[in-house]
Amino acid sequence: MRILVGGVGYRYLRDGAVGVHVTDSLAGRATNGIEVEDLGYHPVGFTQNLQDRPPYDRIIFVGAIVRGREPGTVKAYRYDHVLPPTEEIQERVSESVTGVISLDNLLIVTEAFKAFPDDVWVVEIEPADEGWGEGFSPEIEAKLPEIEETVWNLTKP
Repeated sequence: MRILVGGVGYRYLRDGAVGVHVTDSLAGRATNGIEVEDLGYHPVGFTQNLQDRPPYDRIIFVGAIVRGREPGTVKAYRYDHVLPPTEEIQERVSESVTGVISLDNLLIVTEAFKAFPDDVWVVEIEPADEGWGEGFSPEIEAKLPEIEETVWNLTKP
């Protein structure tokens, strides 16, 4: 089974860096068909890279995204592959090409290009601090073990 774990976010955007931090932390565990990758680059480039690789059986994304929940909330769900209207897809592609990195952009752009396997999971973390800098807010710092365990458990068949 081939599995890709992708951390989405900006490396120096406080809580926005949680996705790439988790993939950095889990990289040492990556064996037996599990690959871990920093996806802190634009979704169009990721989609092209994905299309050039042998197919994955499962992809797991992890990153921070504002949804209006309590800071530090961790939510894991299976991606439903439903696309928004064409206008929003075009906006997401435009944002992606200009360097906007987000879970939503990654999911929408990659799905629009039909590059995903059927089995895609998303682990979202509600950020408390989106300012520039290093280190996490206390809410995210306290949740790091839970986030890493949630992501790693999704790599199991």
